[in-house]
Amino acid sequence: MKNNIFKHIFLALTLILGLASCEDRDIVTIDNVSSPIVMDLSANSLILDKNFPGNPALTVTWKSAAYTVPTEISYKIEIAGDKDFGKPHTLATVAGSQRAAAFTMLQMNDAAAAIGLVPNVSAKMFMRVISYLGSGHSLEATSNVTSLMVTPYVLTYPNFYLVGGATFVGWTPEKAQILYKKDNLSYIYTNLQSGENFRFLGQLAWDGKNYALNTAGTKADNQYFKQWSDVFAKPDGDEENIKFTGASGVYKITINATQGVQTIEAKPSPIAAFDFPEIYLVGNIAGNGWNEANAVPMTTIGDGVYEFTSTLAADTEFKILGQKSWGNLDWGNISGDGNTGFVGPKGDNGNIKFVGDGSSYKITVNLKGGIYKIIKL
Repeated sequence: MKNNIFKHIFLALTLILGLASCEDRDIVTIDNVSSPIVMDLSANSLILDKNFPGNPALTVTWKSAAYTVPTEISYKIEIAGDKDFGKPHTLATVAGSQRAAAFTMLQMNDAAAAIGLVPNVSAKMFMRVISYLGSGHSLEATSNVTSLMVTPYVLTYPNFYLVGGATFVGWTPEKAQILYKKDNLSYIYTNLQSGENFRFLGQLAWDGKNYALNTAGTKADNQYFKQWSDVFAKPDGDEENIKFTGASGVYKITINATQGVQTIEAKPSPIAAFDFPEIYLVGNIAGNGWNEANAVPMTTIGDGVYEFTSTLAADTEFKILGQKSWGNLDWGNISGDGNTGFVGPKGDNGNIKFVGDGSSYKITVNLKGGIYKIIKL
């Protein structure tokens, strides 16, 4: 009997203390049924104009979320290409008392690209606003979902120029090496020197845009790359440059300039060296007829640079070999047939195709820099 009495007293005390502790603190909840977040848009369709990237395009407004205790609320505006928000993209975040956000033509065009909308095609963009508390996004509440028709334009991605001690051009900006660009990707096969610094310029000059790692200690205006290969690092005490920490050799540098992605990657080339005793040309050039056993040698200029002079017809096609056979040393136009001026190794190249007029031309191949030139004499 005594045990039962003590048990009842213990339970009663526990309940009283529990109620008291609840009354002594504020329990924050959200009442999103009686006071939902209502979002509205300033337009139901947008035809974005690349000629006026800074012009206003869209304003998003919403009603405050209702929490039981006054507190600072944060909001994020999300967009997606489907109404279920399978792959949401955060367009903006807002904290404090602000209940509206405005976006320019360029911002909305970048947003359209982020969710995969096709340029020059009208398509639906779905939008919603989510409220939350704190860095942990506690007590999230979601607004109504609405949509608008958006016609984006073709994005213009930046040019990237390599310069610095790790590169073959050194620190002279006027000689900086431009990367081959195709849509959002820029890439090149070029030699990088271990332990040396370099940077990416947006022009053939120091003044203007510079692109560096988005990391603490980097000059704010230069922060660009959100992710990068582990062979890149920020040099100590250096606000502007990038340090190459890998082994010296030829690498394929690839930049993805997609808004919000902005990555830089370096992978060793299948042909890591650049300086060979001899390299050869094979194709319908100098009477060769694509006979690799009769491939014609180029003249070695030095430091991975080779030259050859010949008359070139309108239908000229050729490739570069490191031996008089179809072996592993094989270079051509980067990523396929053409005349881009960029060299790619075996597995990532095609024929160099050139429209000559029967005159004499000088062909220069720079395997250290990953480029070639064909100049009429």
